[in-house]
Amino acid sequence: MPNREFFRLMYAMQLRPGSSEGEILLYGEIIQDMPEAWKWSKEDKSAADFDKAVKALQKEGATRLLLRINSPGGIVSEAVAMRSILVNAGFEKIRIRIEGICASAATIPATLPGARVSITPGSDYMLHNPWTRARGNANEIEAVVRYLRTQESAMRALYAAKCGQSDEQLKDWMDAETWFSAEEAVKYGFCDEVVDEEIGDNAEPLVACVSPRAASVMRSLYNTVPDRYKQQEEQPIVSNAPGASLTEPSENKQSKEEPQMPDIKDITREQLQSENPDLHSAIMSAGAEQERARIQEIDDLTMPGYEDMAAQAKASGMSAMDFHKQIIKVQKERGQQFAAARKSETAPAASVTGGAAEESNGSSKDDYDAFAKEMAGYAAEARKSYGGMY
Repeated sequence: MPNREFFRLMYAMQLRPGSSEGEILLYGEIIQDMPEAWKWSKEDKSAADFDKAVKALQKEGATRLLLRINSPGGIVSEAVAMRSILVNAGFEKIRIRIEGICASAATIPATLPGARVSITPGSDYMLHNPWTRARGNANEIEAVVRYLRTQESAMRALYAAKCGQSDEQLKDWMDAETWFSAEEAVKYGFCDEVVDEEIGDNAEPLVACVSPRAASVMRSLYNTVPDRYKQQEEQPIVSNAPGASLTEPSENKQSKEEPQMPDIKDITREQLQSENPDLHSAIMSAGAEQERARIQEIDDLTMPGYEDMAAQAKASGMSAMDFHKQIIKVQKERGQQFAAARKSETAPAASVTGGAAEESNGSSKDDYDAFAKEMAGYAAEARKSYGGMY
């Protein structure tokens, strides 16, 4: 069985045989709710996915829960919602086990009151301040900063209730983006115990490594990551599932007849459509929407007399911003040409020492004023479209 399919089988909620304890795996990123076909990875979960899994377990008769975490984090609000779902789920007992990594927003469900949190040897626990991207004027940016500060304070309160550390200490750790080993996570109160892999007939499969994709996510989002995540390659599965090898490399799990998956940069559109039609459809839809938005932005910037330029911009794939810059350049050139022509027309007047000037046969002052007014109108439209920045 291909390595990727083996992982997909393990990433499902289930009710353990002969027990009223169900389990849910919080593996992958914590994301906003979206159709399954749009997810980069099937292991990524939103709060809505999490809620469905909890309700499905309860429908099957689960009265207790084991939440297994191996996640680099994700959206804070979704993680907070997951924690709230667990608080209000009504389980008699909830256990949480960290099996690889619990970082960023993934630490929020691990602060669940009354839950015993264990962590496996070699796992990591990481705290940092929430971050986001923002744009807008000063008032809008300041509002985003205030919101982030509120989120920081709320997260410190959740951590403090779990670990008992001071607000100042937690702030220092979060400001520094601090990574804790399994032993350190227990030492400072974020986890209750370090546990080895369970063994026995009823033991659950345990993945004790972080996927290459999760490592890539961490490298792109976090300022500091442990050395072992900096050049993460495909890892062997470490599992005590019946019939599973503890050290078998992923490539050995594939039969010789099965073709290797091509590198993502080498995949053609036809291959993607054949191998993953849902992802292909989602990408094509997103591309079409972006193209419609580009054309609409160009139409919004097009003024009388510039229709041919707009048609060329649309056909060439030019961005709305580049089209806007092109208009400004043409307007500037036309203005310079007009000024040069005006200077040439009025040159004879320089030799006139007195008396009333004869009316020019060329452009009049009214013509110049009309052109200046047109240029001012274009500039106003540009500021309206781009907020005065380009």
